[in-house]
Amino acid sequence: MFIIKWWRFLRGFVVISLEGRGVERVLNLAVSRGLGFWDLRKQKDEARLCLGIDSFRALRPLVRQARCRLRIRQKVGLPFIKYRLRRRWGLVAGAVIFVAVLYLSTSFVWQIRVIGTNRLEKEEILALVEQCGVRPGIWKREIDLTALAEELPRRNSDIAWAALRLRGVLLEIEIVEHLSEPVPDNRPADLVASRDGLIERVVVIEGRAAVEAGDTVSRGDLLIEGVVSLDQGTPDPEEQPPPGEVRARGKVEARVWYEAREPLELTRISQKPTGRSGSACYLCWDSGRRRLWGPAKNPYRSAEEKSRILKWGWRNLNFPVELETRTYYELQVELKKVPYSEALRQSREKAVRKLQEEIPGKDGWEQLYFEEYREKEGGWVRAVVEKKEEIGMLKLRRP
Repeated sequence: MFIIKWWRFLRGFVVISLEGRGVERVLNLAVSRGLGFWDLRKQKDEARLCLGIDSFRALRPLVRQARCRLRIRQKVGLPFIKYRLRRRWGLVAGAVIFVAVLYLSTSFVWQIRVIGTNRLEKEEILALVEQCGVRPGIWKREIDLTALAEELPRRNSDIAWAALRLRGVLLEIEIVEHLSEPVPDNRPADLVASRDGLIERVVVIEGRAAVEAGDTVSRGDLLIEGVVSLDQGTPDPEEQPPPGEVRARGKVEARVWYEAREPLELTRISQKPTGRSGSACYLCWDSGRRRLWGPAKNPYRSAEEKSRILKWGWRNLNFPVELETRTYYELQVELKKVPYSEALRQSREKAVRKLQEEIPGKDGWEQLYFEEYREKEGGWVRAVVEKKEEIGMLKLRRP
C-alpha cells in the first residue's frame, strides 16, 4: 500500500468532484473505458474521487456527454510541484545550493573532544593527535580511525588503549590510561588488636611479639611491636645501639565473640485497610506549593500515605510546575497476642540475621548460643557467636 501511494504521488493525480444527475452514468462509462480511479465518495447528486492525470484527460469528454459539472478540488503529485517550481527557479537554485553547502560543511571535523583522561592532560592528547595530522577542519575521509587509535598508544606509553568515534562534525577520542603502580607504605607501624579476644596463635614475621597464646586483649592493645634489635655482638648492654623501627608484620589469631540483642515481642500490631480514603492535590514549583483541594493533613488516626507526581514536559523541555496527589488510606490497628514460643523463635531469628550482617565473611562460626533475660522494659534475647579470626590491625608509630 505504501509503494502504491508513492507511485501515485510520483505520477501525479487530481481530486475532483462530479455534480449532477448523470454522475452514475459518468462512473459507468469510466469503468467501461478502463479509466482507473480510487477513494470514491458518493452522496445524492455528487461524487468525489481521485484519478491519474491521463485518466482525467480521458474523463472530460465523458463528463460533457453526461452533462455533469466537474470541479478540481486538489492537485497532488510531483508533476504539479515541478510545474509550480518552474516559475521559481531562484528558490530551487537556493535550495540546491543550501543542501550542497550543508553537506560540504558536515563533511569536515570542526571539533575534537578528549574524554577518559586522569593523569594525562587533554592538551597533550590534542597535540599528539595534531602530530598525526588530525586537526579541526580536516576532511572526514582523510581520517583513518583505526590507524590513529593504534598510533596513539605507540607515541605515548601512558596510554593503554584509545578509541575514536565520529559524531557528526565532532571527533571524540576516548583514552584509557595505564594503571599506576601503588607506592608501598613502609612507614614504621605496630600491630594492635582490632577487637577484644583471647589469643590463640601468634606468628611474627617482622617486629617483636608483645603477647602470647592464652593472653586476653582488648581493642587497641599492642600485639606486635614494630621494633627490631640491632645486635652487633657487643657484650656491654650500654654500648648496644637502640632498637630500629620497622613496619610490624605477622599474624595474630584470637577467639572473639559477637553479640546481638532483640526484644521479645509478645504482642503484635496488625493493620488492615478499612476502605475509606481521602485525597489532596497540590500545585508544586521550585519556591513552594499550593493546595488546590483536599485535606491539609492526614484526616485519619492511622493511615497509609501514597504520593503521585505528574510532570509536564516534551523532549528536553520541562515545565517548572508539577501536580502532586496525596492519597490517605485509613488503616484499622489491632493488637494481637503472640505465644511465648513463637515470640522466642522470631527474636532468635532476628538476632541471628543481625549477627550475619555484622560478622565478616559470614562463616566459620564455632559456637552459637542464646540467652533470655528481663529488663525493666520487658524480655530480651541475646545471641552470642564464638569465632576464631585474625585481629591484627596496623597503627602508625608516628602519625
